[in-house]
Amino acid sequence: MKYKKHVLVAGLWLLATIVIILPAEAQTFRSLPKSTGTVEVSPIITDIQIQGNFIVPEREILDVVFSRIGDTVLEEKIRGDLKAIYALGYFSDVSVSFQEHAGGTRVIFEVAENPIVYSIVFEGNTVYSTKELTSLISTRKGEITNFKNIQEDIEKINAHYKDNGYTLARVVDVETDEWNNTLRFKIVEGIVEAIALEGNDATQDYVILRELKTKPGSVLNEKTLKQDLRRVFNLGFFSEVTPNFEPGSAPDRIVILLKIKETRTSTINFGGGYGEREGWFGFVDLSVNNLMGTGQGLLIRGQSGQELSTYQFKYFNPWLMPERFGDHTSFTFRRWYTIGRDIYLTEQNAVYNGFDVSVGKPYYDYYRIAWTLGSELVNPHGDSTFEAYQSDTIGVTFSYDTRDFWLNPTEGRFYSLSLKQGWKIAGSTTSFFKIGTDLNHYYPVFENQVLAMHLGAGIGFEDIPIGEEYWAGGANTVRGYYPSEAKRGKRKLIANIEYRLNFSDLFQGVFFYDWGDAWNEGPPDFADFISGWGPGIRISTPLGPIRLDYGVPGGKSFGEGIMHFSIGQAF
Repeated sequence: MKYKKHVLVAGLWLLATIVIILPAEAQTFRSLPKSTGTVEVSPIITDIQIQGNFIVPEREILDVVFSRIGDTVLEEKIRGDLKAIYALGYFSDVSVSFQEHAGGTRVIFEVAENPIVYSIVFEGNTVYSTKELTSLISTRKGEITNFKNIQEDIEKINAHYKDNGYTLARVVDVETDEWNNTLRFKIVEGIVEAIALEGNDATQDYVILRELKTKPGSVLNEKTLKQDLRRVFNLGFFSEVTPNFEPGSAPDRIVILLKIKETRTSTINFGGGYGEREGWFGFVDLSVNNLMGTGQGLLIRGQSGQELSTYQFKYFNPWLMPERFGDHTSFTFRRWYTIGRDIYLTEQNAVYNGFDVSVGKPYYDYYRIAWTLGSELVNPHGDSTFEAYQSDTIGVTFSYDTRDFWLNPTEGRFYSLSLKQGWKIAGSTTSFFKIGTDLNHYYPVFENQVLAMHLGAGIGFEDIPIGEEYWAGGANTVRGYYPSEAKRGKRKLIANIEYRLNFSDLFQGVFFYDWGDAWNEGPPDFADFISGWGPGIRISTPLGPIRLDYGVPGGKSFGEGIMHFSIGQAF
């Protein structure tokens, strides 16, 4: 905007000279004639007049004038009247003069009205249409230009951008075209000129960039960028992802620099041991979570022991053929061959030979659907005498996920609903059906402290194989119980609560309480539910948190608890 200063001098009582200065930087469409000099007038106001107003009602102007008929003419008050009239926003100039009137003084305020607005134009807006922005402002075509309203309109537009995450967007200027009475809002939205990466030595650039909805040429949105960084961090390959903002080639452009600190994503583990129930055993694992920097995962595991030998293979691709299936279509393939008695699953001595394939697809920002197809051949082993069977399943899982960090959430929710249809093929073919749901909530309580809660329920129908039954008791359900003490059935209801304290990036302390049951028929009998409580620790590793929980069964002393070892949070 172009602004000018206007100075008016008028004489007051006792030949004193007053200099009235209007507010600086007032945009001028029409200026009033300048006059200087002194006049001798009475100190009492006997009349107040408004001149020059053709559109703005006189009453509206007089309502903001402090001086009243019968008051004494005071310089400070007259100055305040001029400012108040100008602050209405309708005028490009305001002046005051004085005349003798009825034994006193007539105060005359002369105004120069702003022109009518014939057209409103927005420049530089790409996020919101002109129609949307016009609906936000109070200035309308056919009305007198009002500087006060324009300033409020600027604030409304800026606030609308900011509230929706466009923190760099703002109105940088408002021009008034005196020739065609056009009001022109000039907007700078803040364009992302480029995105640079630093520190991703092992990870390919495209693995990170494809997770970003923020693209070069787009308008920077703080909310979108926050979700982008959440997705990048949840890849599990990085311990730090920090955005830096650098100036672009023009004032309305920026460069985003993502400073990345990678963590170890490949591990080889081997070892062995002896357990009272497991006997002697040895194992070797190869885990590659970021295969050749492409974001794909590979797991190969082998274990041989007196009670159980198992061989497992898993392949995971988070972006399966995006040019054909779209963004974030995941693919998982698992293959296993297990011989013996898995005391943590069924205690059934058998040979399990199976596979499953899962394909997942996100919808919007927080929703996802995954389809799974699987088959397993189960034959008796050793002294087992059950009839061999094949279990074929097809399932679908719907999930809603707002967790900030998947491996160790500090806030958010994760809900899932799973449906599974299966067929058990032996001498005859039978079918079964399962419905399960899990509800997880994470609440930040104090700094580095989180309250985590879980509720899980499931129900199965018809001829459910032993391997598909629900469990209550053990490291992942109700802690404090050995597998042989756990309850099994076609129905389950499990509730867990944990108070998690982060001591550092490496260690976390936990206090937990679990409660639940698994049964076969009818409604739940809460008198039969089991419970467990105790402390635990988490140690962060590339595979996820190593979990050590000391579970004390309900009704028993602390010394009668059981130590549970697992990988990953309980929920």
